Amino acid sequence: MDVVPYLSAVILISTIATIFLAVLSYAAFKIRDKRKPKAKGAAAAPVYFHRYKPAAQAADAPEDAAATPSEDGA
Repeated sequence: MDVVPYLSAVILISTIATIFLAVLSYAAFKIRDKRKPKAKGAAAAPVYFHRYKPAAQAADAPEDAAATPSEDGA
């Protein structure tokens, strides 16, 4: 029983499928990239994401103070 033709067919089909999926993924990326709003002027705020600020941190301290350690070391 010769298995080599079957294995070579599997390798060929998987290679063709991989190339097809790569082209399809690239096309979907380009279509999505064209739909994205363009920034006008200077650096704009993120379009799709919003910065998460916990309720206690947002109410108590400014954004820079939250990153610095406290003076008592705790």
